[in-house]
Amino acid sequence: MKQIFMLFISLGLIASCSSSKKTTPDKKPNVLFIAVDDLNDWAGYMGNNQVITPHMDGLASQGTFFKSAHCQYAVCGPSRASVMSGMYYHSLGFGMEGSIQRKDDEVVNAVKKKGSSLIYEYFADYGYKTMAAGKLLHHHVPEETVDVSHGRGSWDLNLDENGKKKRLNWFGSKGLLDWGPISKPENEMSDYKAAEWAVDQLSKDHDKPFFLMTGFLRPHTPLYIQQKYLDMYPLDDIELPPYKEDDYDDIPKAAEAVWNSYPDVPWAIKNNQWRKMLQAYMACVTFTDTQIGKILDALENSPYRDNTIVVLWSDHGFHMGEKSRFQKHTAWDRSTKVPLIIQDPRSGSTKPVEANVQLIDLYPTLLELCSLPENKEIEGHSLVPLMKNPDFKWEYPAYTFRRAKYATVKYGSYRFTEYFDGSKELYNHENDPNEWNNLIHSTNNKYKDIIEHMHGLLQKPDVILGYEESK
Repeated sequence: MKQIFMLFISLGLIASCSSSKKTTPDKKPNVLFIAVDDLNDWAGYMGNNQVITPHMDGLASQGTFFKSAHCQYAVCGPSRASVMSGMYYHSLGFGMEGSIQRKDDEVVNAVKKKGSSLIYEYFADYGYKTMAAGKLLHHHVPEETVDVSHGRGSWDLNLDENGKKKRLNWFGSKGLLDWGPISKPENEMSDYKAAEWAVDQLSKDHDKPFFLMTGFLRPHTPLYIQQKYLDMYPLDDIELPPYKEDDYDDIPKAAEAVWNSYPDVPWAIKNNQWRKMLQAYMACVTFTDTQIGKILDALENSPYRDNTIVVLWSDHGFHMGEKSRFQKHTAWDRSTKVPLIIQDPRSGSTKPVEANVQLIDLYPTLLELCSLPENKEIEGHSLVPLMKNPDFKWEYPAYTFRRAKYATVKYGSYRFTEYFDGSKELYNHENDPNEWNNLIHSTNNKYKDIIEHMHGLLQKPDVILGYEESK
């Protein structure tokens, strides 16, 4: 339980490799690739003044941050498979059959069948030294592809005297949801060890450009964290997210099909737990921000400082009371919207981007930034034009899917969702950021053209909607 998953990958050129192996010129930029699990867009640089995130804020101030970045699947495994492959999850052949959370070697094999490779494999093929620790795919990078030394690390649970999981506040879920203090020392936390490993790699001499990946578990549930981090957020000072008691009066019944045995806001209010849940989530975010800060400081003090692109992303968001939920999975903005920061020290400019972008855009973006050949099999679009000019006309929608449940698209200020039974939602975030007013129920035809257009967009990426599949 106390081991941290560490991968040490050396898939670059070897002197004895065949002449068919690809080559790359010297002086390619390095890439520091940081993934955070279940991190929604609560950060100072995104306008949330409650959460203490100085290191993410500092990174955003030095690079490009995307104010409307969206995952392609609001569940860990499928989202990460999409990021690493640069493809939609259904494009990999993971349709209605089998588990949603596919094994990592299944993902690797599916990508190979498409004639492509995962992003770190692609970089390795062009001479990069690839290294990783922590959660990157759902569990790890498969042994068939890399040298796996350990597991991904523990979830850092509270355990009783018999070594079994001990819950503190929530007993109604089969999953990991719970919150409160943990007695484990900070330096024994998996994320702490992952950060220390990354710091160590940045202190070494590397004779090739590197692609260094670090994946953090927190703030994934359980929201157990040291008391010192909880103390940073006095309960009486915590502001609650907006809540509307009759919010569900205009949503489809099909929306409830994506809910599992999670608590809702009425339960949290009745049991005086809402602020405690928020406290634990924000404390976990600050803990992870602290680990990220160690890595960024190590980079700043290394010889790689001026030639390393830093990318920070989360696999999906997480409701902390918005829409009365405490979970991921949903088609609403809180589940799909994620932090995304790209800092290229060679550009010398900082800027926020308003356009709707997707996590699968990371793959082609990094290829362009590192001057590597285009991978014609991937489905994302390079974000470099937006990095150069935030006002660049960006016409691509942002999609999120949930197999047999929903397909949703963000385009302009609108979010449109179709559920498995054909029911729909439409929200205009320009005047309804909380998604409280489902415009599908508008009594006039004002939104008819928008609905038709958004429905059409859902046909663009070869999407098979859940409700069409189940007919």
